[in-house]
Amino acid sequence: MVALGLAVFVVFIVAIGKLVGGGSVLPADEPPPTTQHTVDADADDDGVVTVDTTPSAVTPTNGPEALALATSFAKNWIRHDRNAKEWLDALRPMCTDALVTELDGVDPVSVPANRITGTAHVEALADTYVEVAIPIDAGTLRLRLVAPQGKWMVDGIDWERV
Repeated sequence: MVALGLAVFVVFIVAIGKLVGGGSVLPADEPPPTTQHTVDADADDDGVVTVDTTPSAVTPTNGPEALALATSFAKNWIRHDRNAKEWLDALRPMCTDALVTELDGVDPVSVPANRITGTAHVEALADTYVEVAIPIDAGTLRLRLVAPQGKWMVDGIDWERV
């Protein structure tokens, strides 16, 4: 008798749940229904963007200022005749705060170059972001410059060995 009362109680609870819940429960072994999406094969593809990341040979209008700053930075960067503080103090006015932090504590003796061997050139990437390549005796010094407020600042240093 208790089993029959328990079964009636379970059926009653399930019926109340269906009425209040308003939805049906999917069996556990069936995947949920999928929504069918349609695509117009003749419509333009607005989801693919092609970006040309090749540096432009065009110099931005303020390229000469970037080139002058990068050349001055490079001349100070390769100087080994200063202690670390003097070396950083000479570079500081030409650097972003982030680069100054990275250069803090660098011994100028560890700089892998002694002289500039050719003419620097600007590779325009954007109006306020350029890369300047400067030939040095150890390879090519690459300086990333940014000008968020219109004044060029060196923000990154890289070099390619010969």
